[in-house]
Amino acid sequence: MPDSPIATPDRHTASGTGTASAPVPAPAPAPACNENLLPAALSGLIEGSGNWRPGTLAGFTEAGAYLTGQRTEAPVRWQGWNWHRFIGGIGAVALRATAFHVPDDLRAVQLALLDVWSATPFADPEVRARMRTGTIELADKDTYAARDARGAVFAPHGLGSGEEGQRFIELRTAAPEPPAPGRVLSGEPVPAASWETPERLRRLVGLVREKGPAPWDRAAAARLAGATGLSRAGAALLLAGIPDVAYGHRSLSSEARKVMGLGQAEAAAGERELAALRVSARLALLADVLPEDPGQLWREGGQLALAERIADAWRAQQGVRPDVPEATLAVATEHTDVRMAPAALCAVLADPSREPRLTRTPDTRLRVNRISRGGWEGEEGFRFTELMTALCDAVDWIYAELPEGDPVRGGVPEAIRLLRERLADPHLLLSARGRSLRGREVATLLDTFPGAGPYLDAAEPLEHPTLDDGLVVVAEAGHDRRGDREAPSVFFRPGRYGADERSRRLESVIDTQPYPFPSHLARVRWLRGPECERIVRRIADRTLPPGGYESDPRLSAPDVVEEAAATTGLPEDAATLYLQLLALPVPTDRRIRRFNRWTPAHHKAVTSALVEAGLVTPDRRARAGRGVFLPGGWARGDKFHPPMETWKARLLGVRVIGDKTYSVPVAGPLPELFARAWRDRPRET
Repeated sequence: MPDSPIATPDRHTASGTGTASAPVPAPAPAPACNENLLPAALSGLIEGSGNWRPGTLAGFTEAGAYLTGQRTEAPVRWQGWNWHRFIGGIGAVALRATAFHVPDDLRAVQLALLDVWSATPFADPEVRARMRTGTIELADKDTYAARDARGAVFAPHGLGSGEEGQRFIELRTAAPEPPAPGRVLSGEPVPAASWETPERLRRLVGLVREKGPAPWDRAAAARLAGATGLSRAGAALLLAGIPDVAYGHRSLSSEARKVMGLGQAEAAAGERELAALRVSARLALLADVLPEDPGQLWREGGQLALAERIADAWRAQQGVRPDVPEATLAVATEHTDVRMAPAALCAVLADPSREPRLTRTPDTRLRVNRISRGGWEGEEGFRFTELMTALCDAVDWIYAELPEGDPVRGGVPEAIRLLRERLADPHLLLSARGRSLRGREVATLLDTFPGAGPYLDAAEPLEHPTLDDGLVVVAEAGHDRRGDREAPSVFFRPGRYGADERSRRLESVIDTQPYPFPSHLARVRWLRGPECERIVRRIADRTLPPGGYESDPRLSAPDVVEEAAATTGLPEDAATLYLQLLALPVPTDRRIRRFNRWTPAHHKAVTSALVEAGLVTPDRRARAGRGVFLPGGWARGDKFHPPMETWKARLLGVRVIGDKTYSVPVAGPLPELFARAWRDRPRET
């Protein structure tokens, strides 16, 4: 790139070899709105909310005027982090501005933004055809814009430098490349053929101000769900412009959920389902789904047509998810401790062979962690361990709470098989929490790992020393804000973990306790262990009748039910309920009726029989979801861990600290658990 004249913040000018543009009057002020609400109004469609503040809308106008030569001063650059993504993607904001759920103050901000955008060159398809974005390495951190007769380049924010570069916007007025304030690293054209034009934007804004939001159509959300494989809630939220709480702003109101026909937990699960979409993917997905005539949104069938266009865009970007029964999604939504959106997890298990994280070993070669300056396993490794953790956390309830014949339950054996294949790869690295390595340096750890050398397989040069003994890799970290050395990053290769001396050294330096959550090493052990294998075998053998539940001991442990009935003198159904109260971690009334196919009246009668026999005590306890309890102490749990009898916690291997439960591991196949619970049951009332 040849040296070119530049505009700097100090001079506020841009000159060049061509004829200088005549100054124009200052842009008209943005329509009155509270720009402090920009982060809330655009939540989920922007990043860096702290940079979206008053003056941002005027900044769009200034940037457009500079790029087209109508302004000589370099624009403000710090407001609206990564706003360049709106170029060719403002349709996502327009869709949200029409949605019924948006509060009036936030809608006013969205409409004001669209008003301003319609008057900029970014809304004009002919101008966008001469525009591109990309990354640039600035020659001078204080020089971020340049322009001459060939066009202009503007780097709209300064949150990036060096090899990674930062974003720029370029508008050409002639064939040669315009001057740039640095070295262009990459570039790509902006979407020229997307929905927005100045006329469409102005018409949509006028319609919303005249008619109010577009009418909601539940049938359109249902059609979108059926066409994409999204859950009912996920599809409804997508149709509504992806309401998002990424920055802690307001979620859907109870009135909005009622209109959509969603419960609070269901709506929250839908938000988690769409949370996996990054900002750039959201904007691209919704960029071109609105009709050419925005007025169609208010006409009969308008929302159905919108749903079909969104479905087309979803399939093109994300593919079609396997069909998952709504009843299965409802069960999955109850388990908020699983760190993955319920619908996404169910989609993986309904067809494991389509999940890339299960069919291809991720690239986990270490690279620099930009936060701690130590090493980390990269985005692919993080996503793989996210899925592995979610699968391990979900196997117990999928096995116990979904019926025989359910596609999600039936996919568990294949998912575990594929996961074990990935874990057997000798090159895969998993992160491990260091137990007592904070403040330690690699030089002081060499005696702990005899024979170790430096780690030589990094994806990029690491900034600090490393060691590698073939199984364990340690990457030294930088210092925290107080100047203290961060704990080194510890990794291990599960494909090389076994019963050798290196494995024992690994166990000595990482956390193996399940509190508060199991380590990756503990999960690898469980996935390869006998309890997991016996559960997988129970599912694969299809020993239950179609529609039957493993949590119903009449089906999974009939001999134990028979013995319990004979010993206690209880009828079969009462003996069944007693075993469920003894063995199941969360035997809520609703679950018991689902497992046993009982009506509320029959369930009440069976419960009364247990109370009369003196085997359980009636009571009301927070978050229990039932009205009778085993005798003895009670652990109340917390947000992610269920309350239960302390006797049962010991049976299940649940850690109890004070009166709280922590970590509910899979306790083995339910026939074994029912037998053990009956054998070790509390004998005092």
